Amino acid sequence: MAKGRTHILPIALVLSVILLLGYWKSVHESAFGVFQPDLGRPGSPRKFNGKWNYKRDADNLMLNSQQCEQAFPGLFEEVERPVRDRLSSPITLDELDSLPRQNGYVRAMIYNQQLYVIDTTGRIYSRGLATLHALHRAILSSPEILPNIEFAFNVDDRIPPDAIWGYARQKEDTKVWLIPDFGFWSWPETKVGSMREVQMKATMAEQVDGWSWSTKIPKLLWRGATMGLELRENFVAATADQPWADVKALTWRDNDSMVNDLKSMPEHCQYKFLAHTEGNSYSGRLKYLQNCKSVIVAHKMDWIQHHHHLMRSSGPEQNYVEVKRSFEDLAEKISWLQDHNKNAEKIASRNVKVFRERYLTPAAEVCYWRKLIHGWSRVSFEPEFFTVVDGKRVWRGLPIESFLLEKRLEWDPY
Repeated sequence: MAKGRTHILPIALVLSVILLLGYWKSVHESAFGVFQPDLGRPGSPRKFNGKWNYKRDADNLMLNSQQCEQAFPGLFEEVERPVRDRLSSPITLDELDSLPRQNGYVRAMIYNQQLYVIDTTGRIYSRGLATLHALHRAILSSPEILPNIEFAFNVDDRIPPDAIWGYARQKEDTKVWLIPDFGFWSWPETKVGSMREVQMKATMAEQVDGWSWSTKIPKLLWRGATMGLELRENFVAATADQPWADVKALTWRDNDSMVNDLKSMPEHCQYKFLAHTEGNSYSGRLKYLQNCKSVIVAHKMDWIQHHHHLMRSSGPEQNYVEVKRSFEDLAEKISWLQDHNKNAEKIASRNVKVFRERYLTPAAEVCYWRKLIHGWSRVSFEPEFFTVVDGKRVWRGLPIESFLLEKRLEWDPY
């Protein structure tokens, strides 16, 4: 009898190991399968058949101009608009030279497929570096030759209403050319991370961690610093003590606020309704919220970003809900969403379909950058690679590879 038991123990141990491995495999596949792109076999060329496929195409950085148009119809309005405006009055070198060199200013050029930094003024956290990284990636991954251009951008919230690249503009700022903001590369200071990281964590929260639409918290979530801004303070007041709201103002660098009130981006995806409010000008939060299968509730916005024209507040393609800047209709709109759950879910689904799974992907971002480069070249001048200093020809600008490492234009050897 004892001898029989000695045979049973190894068999039981083997079965336990097999079951444990099977469980680990199922968890591993469910957790990471949602991120597995449909790329084909390693070593095979990227394929795009003219019809967008999120799993296959989201990270394809090598779409050509025609494929970009097929993949992202309507994306390029904020390039086509200023091109139309400047066809009869092209941008000149004097115009570029006259731009105010205020904090956050970067002057650069693309010459023979190489990005050069010519001048900078001040620095706003890591924003300028993030934008240069993003632009550099779009250049390196381009399957087509890009034109030579010289340009300037500013990474501040508010920029001069001139022929400059910026993250946001108001309606009357028609000279400003819009670019994807710094967060499309990464926002490390707030620990939000890269855009792809945000998208992966949002997908995992909803498809692996159990936060499907039916399990999401049926409240309106908002976290942010009011910064003494009347709009945000009015929003906090309008949602105070409301049973449908989970709204708290944050105090940065306050330990209690950070520990008890701060919500990560994946935690935002646990809620059915997410509030967006503008800040000093635009607010960088919107693109992150649009990665959740949630209903974005935004007041009527004064500031425009490069993808805002793709938002629909009504009709069969509605992908967010708009309220008045006074928030007087906010309670009514939330009540309607709570009473019409299926309609609300459809709005949330369209939000994800349009933004997380298409127009906010890395593929869309590099397509936008390259369209911008081509558009700018159509209405501006051919840059000069050299300048003359003391009778000698000198390069204009520092190659981006060195600038990103040194974060400065001049230094002594060390």
